[in-house]
Amino acid sequence: MAEQMRYRASCEYEPDWVNDIFDGHIYCNLCHTKIEVDGQQLPSNYFSDPHDIALGLSTDGFAPFQRQKTTAWPIIIYNFNLPPDIRFHHQYILCLGVVPGPKKPKDFDSFLWPAVEEFLTLVLGTRAYDALVHKLFLLCAHLILIGGDIPAISMVMRMKGHNGLSPCRMCKIKGLRIPNSRATTHYVPLDRQRHPDVVNAPADTTVAKYDPADLPLRQHDEILEMGRQVQHASTNAEAERLAKEYGVKGVPVLSFIRSVQFPWSFPFDFMHLIFENLVPNLIQLWTHDFKDLGSADNPFVIRPTVWQAVGAATASCGPTIPYSFCSHPQNIATDKSQCTADAWSFWLQYIAPVILENRFTEDKYYWHFVDLVKLVRTYMPSV
Repeated sequence: MAEQMRYRASCEYEPDWVNDIFDGHIYCNLCHTKIEVDGQQLPSNYFSDPHDIALGLSTDGFAPFQRQKTTAWPIIIYNFNLPPDIRFHHQYILCLGVVPGPKKPKDFDSFLWPAVEEFLTLVLGTRAYDALVHKLFLLCAHLILIGGDIPAISMVMRMKGHNGLSPCRMCKIKGLRIPNSRATTHYVPLDRQRHPDVVNAPADTTVAKYDPADLPLRQHDEILEMGRQVQHASTNAEAERLAKEYGVKGVPVLSFIRSVQFPWSFPFDFMHLIFENLVPNLIQLWTHDFKDLGSADNPFVIRPTVWQAVGAATASCGPTIPYSFCSHPQNIATDKSQCTADAWSFWLQYIAPVILENRFTEDKYYWHFVDLVKLVRTYMPSV
């Protein structure tokens, strides 16, 4: 185990490649940053000692019983010092505790605070024994990444979330209400020049079009200052107004950990974005079941009888696929809700490119899907 824990120290930075978290800018920046405790800088940088441990935290709600509305929230720690092929295995994951249900925690920071106290202690270090050289050393550990789906991260960061006026944790793009609708949720089109709220607003008070390559990004100090303004508001109404405008509801307890940088330490995760959202939504679009978009005659819609055949073909693949590759594929036409993120990942990359060929009335939609598969494989080189 002591040898496996040396993996982080053995990694060599390659500027043109991102092979692991240690090639990312968060870790690299910390390696050139002095450790700060109570406003005072220590003489050493983060991760200057080969024993230093890089940690990740994750949380998400899960339903332990058949009633899907009853949830609990585990708080999990990942040890990034271990090699990537084992660090997420069950025996190496640390579960700090489980926030009980039955509903989402109202004050998640109150449950997280004991862990934050431990993180603050580990910045200074605690005595440990190195079994490789038979010596005592000062063991330090630093939290650098926090993972979860968008609702979970919004809760941890104390932000409004993806339906709010300022829905993005990475940038300051503003949401818009659906015209002539009672819906209270917002959506975020890049081009909003024809939206009634933009047309009727003064030109200097709103953005008519956002450049996706040059969005107004959030900054660490700015997020914390917004949180302080909300917390120090003179009235509840003022606090709610500021929280709605900023998308920030207060100062998160994780801001006391100096190795955590808002918002960059809270990246969007591939599993939720692609395999639990994009792929199921794409299938809903193909089967004419996505937010009443288009009509059954659209060339990207697959006929029901054809889609039933696609589902049956997917299920029939099971006997020929080794179990080490994935679990037995479900019939995605009849048992779509039973598909896990792992199942969608395998279906997208290895089954769908074969069984979807010649299924669309226009081939361009198939080849557009193939381009998506190539992109996914590019960013998942180990699969």
